Amino acid sequence: MNLVQRFAAKKTLDTLATGLSALRVTRTPLAPSAAKAPAWIFLGPPGVGKGTYSSRVASALGVPHIAAGDLVRQQIKDKTEFGCKAQAIVAKGDLLPDEMILELLEKRLQDGQAQGELGVLLDGFPRTRRQAQMLALIADTQLAVNLSLRPEVLTAKCLGRRVCRDCGTNFNVADIMLPASNGQPEVRMPPLNPPEDCKEKMEIRSDDNLKTINNRIDVYNSQATPVEDFFREDGLLRNFEISGGIPETLPRLLQALGPFSYLLAERRAQAARNQFAKQMTWVSTQTQKVMSGRTHGASAQSIPLASQSMGKCTAAGNNESLAQQ
Repeated sequence: MNLVQRFAAKKTLDTLATGLSALRVTRTPLAPSAAKAPAWIFLGPPGVGKGTYSSRVASALGVPHIAAGDLVRQQIKDKTEFGCKAQAIVAKGDLLPDEMILELLEKRLQDGQAQGELGVLLDGFPRTRRQAQMLALIADTQLAVNLSLRPEVLTAKCLGRRVCRDCGTNFNVADIMLPASNGQPEVRMPPLNPPEDCKEKMEIRSDDNLKTINNRIDVYNSQATPVEDFFREDGLLRNFEISGGIPETLPRLLQALGPFSYLLAERRAQAARNQFAKQMTWVSTQTQKVMSGRTHGASAQSIPLASQSMGKCTAAGNNESLAQQ
């Protein structure tokens, strides 16, 4: 059963469950599948800093940082079968179907689990409620962090983005200072200026203009509420407002996520226990093999040799005693 069929089956079951609930028939919720990869999700509008903060949090948690867009771009770069199909769709200006993205992500999660990954951090995915529903089939979401910025700050940050045309490093020249007002906290974000080697090579992304930025934010806002509601309904959504630069914000963010990182620590401890158990099993097996080999290897020919050796030791002992006398 492929992902689309599984999603259709889940919708049918959900419909039945809704009907049972209306009839006041209780049902025991299914426990999360052990085969699903635990996932932490970072949501937020374009330019809020999802990539910046999610990659740093992933590093702190010791889990891989995954952006669906990066997976697709890598497939296109490698000219895989998936990449060729994706390139043909993107070249027409169309968006990839949810099914393609989810199947690619599912394979990445399965490969990671096979290599011992204890979880992943998803950057900017899902973007629609349907994607969130389909993601639930392949990942066990632990937490969805919803990053936010004051609208005027978000626009200024997007307009301030720069990229070095040589090394590809991203910078931001916006110097933002807004006083606290109407119950909103002060916002102080110093610029992330380029080094001397990159200063003359700064470029502005073609889509970083006011009209395009406002359109992207409007499109995001129209899709974001259903996604936020999806995770809020399961008690997984945590809102986090950014009000400073990376040095001030990252410690606050890690502190806010602290109570939820115990799940990862628990899985890491369990993985260590499983690894230790495997090692002890291997040691026990090897010991049994060695002992079995010694028992069955004591042939009739080896017994006299052993006796002769003992005789030599006895004779040597007698000689030593005589010498002492």
